[in-house]
Amino acid sequence: MENNKNQSNTLMWFARVCGLIISSLWMYDIIRTIINEGFRSLHNQTSTGIILFLLITTLSIGVLIAWRYPFPGGRFIIILSVLLSIFIYFSEQGNRYIPILYQGLPFFLVGLLFIQSQTTKEESP
Repeated sequence: MENNKNQSNTLMWFARVCGLIISSLWMYDIIRTIINEGFRSLHNQTSTGIILFLLITTLSIGVLIAWRYPFPGGRFIIILSVLLSIFIYFSEQGNRYIPILYQGLPFFLVGLLFIQSQTTKEESP
C-alpha cells in the first residue's frame, strides 16, 4: 500500500512539473508574440489567433485546476487538448501533424498523468 502511495505522489508531482513547464513555455511564447506582433501573427487570421490564445490559456488554467483536483482537471486537460489538436488540424496549411505533436500532445500526456496518478492512488494490492 505504501509503494502505491509513493508511486501516486511521484506521478502527481511529475504531472504538475511537466504541466507547469509546458504551460509556462506556451504562455510566454504566445504573450510575447501578441505583444510584439498582435494576434494576426499567431496564424493567418486574427480569429484563429484569438482562438489559439484562448485554447492555450484555458489549458494552462486547466493545469492549475488539476494541481488541486487532479482527476477532473486531468479530464478537462485531455478534452481541451483534443479540441486544440482538431483546431490545429483544420487551421494549418501544409503539414498538419507536426504542430499537433508539439502543441496538443504534451497537454494530452499531462492530462493522462494527472488521471493515472489518481487511479494509482485508488488501487489497492
